[in-house]
Amino acid sequence: MKTRQGNLRRIIDIGMTVLLLLQMAYQVMGEAAHEWLGMGMTALVIVHQILNRRWYGAMLKGKYNAYRAASACVNVLLLASFALTAFCGMAMSNYAVPFLYGIVRVSFVRVTHLSMSHWSFVLMGLHLGLHVPVMLAKLKMKDGTRRALDGACAVVAGVGLWLFFKNGMPNYLFFRVPFAFLDYEKAGALVLLENVVMLLFWAFVGCQVALLCRKKDNSLIPVTLILAAVVIGLVLNMIWPGNNDIGFDPNWGSAMETPWQASETEPAVLPESTVEPEQETASKPVSIDDGFIRVEGAAFQMGSPEDENWRIDDETQHEVTVAGFYIDPYETIQDEWETVMGSNPGTFTGEKLPVENISWLDAVQYANARSKAAGLTPVYAIDGESVTWNRAADGYRLPTEAEWEYACRAGTATPFNLERSLDADDANFYGHYPYEIEENYFDDSVLEARPGEYRGKTVEVGSFTPNAWGLYDMHGNVNEWCWDWYGPYDTEDGDNPVGPESGTRHVYRGGGWNDFGKNMRSAYRAAGQADMKSYNLGVRLVRNAGAGIAGSVAVSGGIPSSSDGSRVLIAFFSWGGNTRGIAREIQRQTGFDLFEIEPIPAYSDDYNTVLMEAQRDQHAQVRPEIAGQVDNMADYDTVLLGYPNWWASIPMPIASFLEQYDFAGKRIIPFCSHGGGRFGQSLTAIAKLAPASNMGQGLSIHYSGGSTLSEDVTAWLEANHLKPEA
Repeated sequence: MKTRQGNLRRIIDIGMTVLLLLQMAYQVMGEAAHEWLGMGMTALVIVHQILNRRWYGAMLKGKYNAYRAASACVNVLLLASFALTAFCGMAMSNYAVPFLYGIVRVSFVRVTHLSMSHWSFVLMGLHLGLHVPVMLAKLKMKDGTRRALDGACAVVAGVGLWLFFKNGMPNYLFFRVPFAFLDYEKAGALVLLENVVMLLFWAFVGCQVALLCRKKDNSLIPVTLILAAVVIGLVLNMIWPGNNDIGFDPNWGSAMETPWQASETEPAVLPESTVEPEQETASKPVSIDDGFIRVEGAAFQMGSPEDENWRIDDETQHEVTVAGFYIDPYETIQDEWETVMGSNPGTFTGEKLPVENISWLDAVQYANARSKAAGLTPVYAIDGESVTWNRAADGYRLPTEAEWEYACRAGTATPFNLERSLDADDANFYGHYPYEIEENYFDDSVLEARPGEYRGKTVEVGSFTPNAWGLYDMHGNVNEWCWDWYGPYDTEDGDNPVGPESGTRHVYRGGGWNDFGKNMRSAYRAAGQADMKSYNLGVRLVRNAGAGIAGSVAVSGGIPSSSDGSRVLIAFFSWGGNTRGIAREIQRQTGFDLFEIEPIPAYSDDYNTVLMEAQRDQHAQVRPEIAGQVDNMADYDTVLLGYPNWWASIPMPIASFLEQYDFAGKRIIPFCSHGGGRFGQSLTAIAKLAPASNMGQGLSIHYSGGSTLSEDVTAWLEANHLKPEA
């Protein structure tokens, strides 16, 4: 019987260890599997306690030596951490026990769950290690073999400690982060391997502590081995530092991201359309079975009311009338794009995934090509970056900004077309950050939509409930290009408006998989250059209903530039030091001048405080004073602009800097440090604040960039034709 129970205990111990390793690999398993594995872990812990009930009964009996005291302390703490981890996990469950969600304030249980789960990881390692000497007692090894094995284990343990630091584990232990900061691009096998090696460090420490307590060996040997492992870990951390700095965005990330690429040296080659710009004769409507939905025209209130939370000043509410039109109920998918264009530019691959990583110029070219394929009259006459829209043509086209918002709202006047806040079950967006979480970060119980799943990628179109007019993904998945130049609304032009007569950026709408809830609002406006491409930017086509409108509208792309890249300034704002480190690496490679943007007064050194200060300043669009100035800004034709991603946008000192100088004709090349959100909507913010500038290819760095920072900076400089010094 004892042998059977002993074997059962060992099987359960092994099962608990395996489940713990899988649970710590959240980015590999996903949220649903993580919760169900947690339920399985809880069940095993309960069974384990039942099988060891006699141990608890004997806790107050007999004498305690050093080993028994250490073992008892670890066991009790491990049980407490397991219990708190399970309770907090259930209190924010979305899958296993969703009826328990919110029984305790979610913001509290989230950070507690993170801390306790990591303490469980540490204590589980110590618990296993304390039992290793007993398990190995029957093995007889020569002293030389044993010492060699001890040395090898110390090296592996040292690597485990380094990985512990590299993955930012100490931050979780001491309640320093409210969300899990995970690398979703890391291979699943590597994540699991790293977890095993980190666990081995704590098991190694537990084993040496057990030997020390039992005094079965020279006491200096266990101490020396522990110190050796610690020294190895610290040295490795000095050489290849990890992500110990706190970022503002959880999840995701890689060392180098290129969310959009300006085709400055290789402009898109677009064939001229057969439609001449002066052709304005109305086409006879063609009956076509393309699945588009007819939207009847009407008047509506475009923009947002002044009391809408997180509105921006460019959303001035005004009455607009749009004529009826046909609209695709879905975002253009990759299969449709590849069928017409012969290639697939998507960052993510899947026939029914929305096409993304396309520029505005790509989108108008696709509209023309699809028109020809369907036997319709192409809408656009394209000559390089000059595009003329024949409004009478019956072919496919981009929606105007007014048409897009009218279709998105589907008769609603609220921030979202659901007439309530979006959650992760309603749309594909950065579900950890629903609407209004910025000012309620530490108490999300007051939110209408709670934090939910962040998928970190596009999903198949039509995966969520459509709006009242049968249109899918008007909020989220990918942003969608519109025809209009970006600029202030002309509130006097309310009859089928087509946007400003001139501009430098085109509008895109709807928010994408990587955007926050506030950027999903029906009235939110984003803007980018005609050659901008992004991993979360696609298109949805429309076509005229009826005879269309006589007349044409012409746009000419490009921004006059005086930049030849010969006079370059590195300007940056840094709070935790990550962006400063990137800026210094750029300067090390190039010798370019460096200017640090320092706000007056400085932001708090406390992470939780600065979270609130950052959102407060963004909410009020504060322009903090900057210490010092660039006296010779006119001498620079290129500015490398660095900043951390704060609440999916730029910190407000960057806004102050952009408004302080004239960037007309200059090239701005952004670089950004982030904890998972890449650039967020910061590129749009820069584009709006410096509309007469050219924007080069950006670089986003996950935290401090790690061991690949130098290579990533070199590649980025070369991509922007800024060659590092030899």
